[in-house]
Amino acid sequence: MVTRKAKKAILIGLDGADPLMVKKFMAEGKMPNLEKVKNMGVTNEELSMFGVHPTITPPNWASLATGALPGTHGITCFWNHKSGDPLDKLSYGFNSELCNAEFIWDAAARAGRKSIVFNYPTAWPPTEKNNTIYVDGTGIAVNSRALIDSERFYYCEEGDFAIQEIPHSADQSGTNCMVEGEVDEKTFDVAGEETAATSFPGGKMAKILAEKRIEPNEAKIDIAITPIKPNSGWKKADSSAKEVVLPLNDGEQRRYGLIISEDGQKYNKLEIYISKDDEKPIGEVRAGEWSNWIYDNFKINGKNIPVAYKVKIVDMKDDGSKLDLYYARPLDLSNKKWFYPKEVGQELYDNIGPMLHYSDCGNDDIQLEAQVQMYEWYAKALQYLTSNHEWDLLYFHVHALDTANHLYQNKILEEHSTDHEKYMDILRKYYEISDKFVGDILTIADEDTLIFVVSDHAGMSNEAGCQIPALGDPWSVGGKVLEDLGYTVVKREDGKAEIDWEKTKAISQRSGYIYINLKGREPHGSVDPEEYDTLVEKIIDDLYAYRDSGNGRRPIKLALSKKDASILGLFGDHIGDIYFLFNPSWARVHGTSLTTDSYKDTSVGCLFMVTGAGIKKGELINRNVSAIDIVPTICHLTELPIPRNVEGGIIYQALED
Repeated sequence: MVTRKAKKAILIGLDGADPLMVKKFMAEGKMPNLEKVKNMGVTNEELSMFGVHPTITPPNWASLATGALPGTHGITCFWNHKSGDPLDKLSYGFNSELCNAEFIWDAAARAGRKSIVFNYPTAWPPTEKNNTIYVDGTGIAVNSRALIDSERFYYCEEGDFAIQEIPHSADQSGTNCMVEGEVDEKTFDVAGEETAATSFPGGKMAKILAEKRIEPNEAKIDIAITPIKPNSGWKKADSSAKEVVLPLNDGEQRRYGLIISEDGQKYNKLEIYISKDDEKPIGEVRAGEWSNWIYDNFKINGKNIPVAYKVKIVDMKDDGSKLDLYYARPLDLSNKKWFYPKEVGQELYDNIGPMLHYSDCGNDDIQLEAQVQMYEWYAKALQYLTSNHEWDLLYFHVHALDTANHLYQNKILEEHSTDHEKYMDILRKYYEISDKFVGDILTIADEDTLIFVVSDHAGMSNEAGCQIPALGDPWSVGGKVLEDLGYTVVKREDGKAEIDWEKTKAISQRSGYIYINLKGREPHGSVDPEEYDTLVEKIIDDLYAYRDSGNGRRPIKLALSKKDASILGLFGDHIGDIYFLFNPSWARVHGTSLTTDSYKDTSVGCLFMVTGAGIKKGELINRNVSAIDIVPTICHLTELPIPRNVEGGIIYQALED
């Protein structure tokens, strides 16, 4: 019997989805849609497949879209390094121009087949412009590069004092997988040094920040302390209403708020105005709720920019004397740069509306609610695009689960937190909203559609008490471990750290690479080529001998020469001379671990499920599946051309006889 061919294919990418967590929450009845996919299709006992290394976002999604190993496609971490560039110069790994392998949608276009590529890491800029619609692909969320201004908390209380503002500390640690602004290349400072803390402000700012337990140098979003006063000078305002001034647009503009009691007893509503002379507000919000979209104009570099944003009242006293207000990052509605064709951006705004970005504000409820709204927009946008445009292939990725992993992965274990049950429940909710989203996407498919549900990696907790070495940070160059071992030399003067390249023999870079500072290859090489092999062997020996200073145990699980790293699919000009991985107890959530690693019912494995046309029903197959097997299987069932660089195989065991 010939396997029934599929007319269309969908790849649902759930970044960070842990097969172990999916299995747990399915057993609890919390993920009925993925349970349906499992029962109507094929997976294995573990619900998992092997990812590629490093176990981090860009290389894995690139492999899932090309069927090629990282050594072949050339995207080898969150950031990339090109041989011959300075060792502290890295390129942003989400860039399609770094990918040396053919994408499945480019192969489809060769046969005149049409694709929708939506929020897919490594897909931007567009590589094919005749048969493919692109919705971003530059990062972890749609249109994040069109965001302007910062998230902000307004802490408002009655009094007569000047507005005080504190900007957020830009997070360039990589822990949230987000880059601020448009960054394609970056020269990194040497890692491993403590940075000077921002001095703590005085006065009312100090009092309120202390009450909120926020250190200024730890503030992830902007903060404004602003007074609540009796209203005055308004063209139209009830005498009982109180006023508050809200700075926004990086403090360059002001909006004016009226705090209102709708029943004459309790204050419960905030109206936001551009001017006190206006009769109608541009937005309103009630206690404990989110506003609808607020449409505004910001003055930026002399231009009027149309924007949209939302706010939420986090807390409001009944007497109107205190108000905590969250302000989400505004979206520049004029920026359609990250859609192709550009008309698609306006089409989505007109038919779906703006998209809310995820929050990194530190408030658990807001962060979850923002993800819910993001999922809702994604589902509506995908349903709209597939209903109004021709398509044969739909490839997309969403990032809520990985964001949750970075926020809560260790907190869900009793050994890390006395509130572990609370945090497990929060993580459970992220899986529930992800499952609902999968259900929304399943409505797009008909009986002739093939559907894969996959992840690029999961998220693994680490062991309490284990001190993660200053090594293997995806967003760093250098690190104290190689300093302590004598391979990296750092000059420190006036609080600044700078690598002494003349004395440095080797340097750690990104999630698991060590580069020899080789003469003739590196701009400031110090190691003679004849020393290379001996030095590589010595560093590997020292890595295995390195011990956690707290417990005397070995953090390094595996250290391989460049030649030997090829067994993990790592080779070519974009990897280091040594590749190393941590033991699970020292995991950095993901990225520094083997794809097979796990710790206390958390793992780094990749979710694998497939259902639909040409696939067996309700089968658990006994086969190891790899991320590079997905593309050739899709192509086989949909009769798409095979991308030119495919290295994986068809998952024959999943196919109908």
